Amino acid sequence: MQYQTFRGSNVNEALAAVRAALGPEAVIDSTRYVTNGRRGALGYSYVEISAAPPKQSASPRGTRALTSHEPPLARPDGPRAADEFDPQSFARELESMRALLEELCSQRTPRDQALALLHTAGIDGELARLLVKKGTRAPRGPALLRPWLRKRLADHVRVQASPIAAEGPQLVACVGPTGAGKTTTLAKLAARARLDLERSVGVISLDTFRVGAADQWKRYARLLGVPFHVAGDPEAFARALDGLDVDILLVDTAGRTPGDPASQWILPACLERVSRRAVHVLGVLPAWLSARDATRALSSYSEPAPTGIVVTKVDEASAIGGPVQAAALRELPIPYLCRGPRVPDDIEDASTATVLDALLGDAS
Repeated sequence: MQYQTFRGSNVNEALAAVRAALGPEAVIDSTRYVTNGRRGALGYSYVEISAAPPKQSASPRGTRALTSHEPPLARPDGPRAADEFDPQSFARELESMRALLEELCSQRTPRDQALALLHTAGIDGELARLLVKKGTRAPRGPALLRPWLRKRLADHVRVQASPIAAEGPQLVACVGPTGAGKTTTLAKLAARARLDLERSVGVISLDTFRVGAADQWKRYARLLGVPFHVAGDPEAFARALDGLDVDILLVDTAGRTPGDPASQWILPACLERVSRRAVHVLGVLPAWLSARDATRALSSYSEPAPTGIVVTKVDEASAIGGPVQAAALRELPIPYLCRGPRVPDDIEDASTATVLDALLGDAS
């Protein structure tokens, strides 16, 4: 039975969504209350119900139907209809396909199996060849290959302690392609610094090109109670900087591509005005970028060069190897992983284990 998830602000609203999608005879598997534990505008809560379409046979143990006014329909006698789903036949076909795949994989060398596993994770090219170079004795079979590759990758994955938790005044600027999640990442960092670490925060946006960028930041700043300024040139940045006596200064930038004119890129001149602050320039890359595209995106930011990489939209990607490979080849650390759009919840401090889990799956 295939279950679907429905949400509502309360039980009645969630049940109404179930009935609208699956009908009054839908089978309920579980109901739970979800909250992030926060109050005010940044808090949220909802009811989540797991339900499935009704079946003609009795509901499995542990589930219940919304209503049960009519008995299940009896299965008609006679031969099975040609288009009727047969679970046993389907299971047998899956088992045959699995056996065939295992036989084909067993004929490949351990090195080829390792390269295939890396390719599935989004790791290819130079880093893949480095990890599985000729003469390397890789173990046979995925059960042994995965932990073996995790151990080898651990030597190339660098992580960084959270910059907003470092002592003293800090400046964190996010750079990266349009749509990578720079603004959302900085909003998450602002909320964590302000609410969880109880540090004073200020925001300066250099993005005067994207429609609605300033309005979006004004809403975030109002919710968090932090000062916000827009700077279209280094002089405006310097004036805003002089008026911000905060622990954590966050700087947002416009998206940039390799072909953009250098005259539009004012971040280097702005950072020249900064003193008595540790400066962190974080390259923000969505998880689904290929290694080639991630490397190309980073090439747009030679000055100032990124000091770390934030991998965003991990929840939207089947593999995150592209940004991780680009960071590894440039020997750049990864301070954060972002798994969704919610502020401030969907961000976590990166560790070697969490990066490897996202790459190759849980070690267990």
